[in-house]
Amino acid sequence: MTNHRVPEAQALLNTAFGAYLLATSVHAATKKAGRPLPWPSAFLVLPFVLPADTRKDLPTQAVHSMSAWLTEHPQHQAVFAHRATALADYTRASLRTAVRHHALTVTGAGLRTPRTPKPASAAPSEEVADCARRAGLVGRWLAVADPSLAFNLLGVRP
Repeated sequence: MTNHRVPEAQALLNTAFGAYLLATSVHAATKKAGRPLPWPSAFLVLPFVLPADTRKDLPTQAVHSMSAWLTEHPQHQAVFAHRATALADYTRASLRTAVRHHALTVTGAGLRTPRTPKPASAAPSEEVADCARRAGLVGRWLAVADPSLAFNLLGVRP
């Protein structure tokens, strides 16, 4: 039996695309905090960015904290743990792709980007650009959130 996926879903679940989103998020986080992003936090990025309903509700700028946004959007908080679990293998594969292609480096303190990822404005479509912009926002949120608090707020176990 052949697996026929919708082209958009296939593109969104491409590990190179996941690696790009992770690198974009890590770059935004390290730029904001001046330190590497703890690697477990990377598992929170894609469940925020890939589902269209959550991505649509994310703010365009980090004027709200993650906890304030979650308070205003309890429907996303309620499904986040399930989405994070469902995307864990994809996140792992995307992390491996990012490291293999030198988009991310792993240090003792966490994840860093050895080079700046391409800006969202260079993306081939508006959906890709939107995903990249939101990945940057999530990175800025994660830069200032204690990882254990973020996991706790989202109902996810590392």
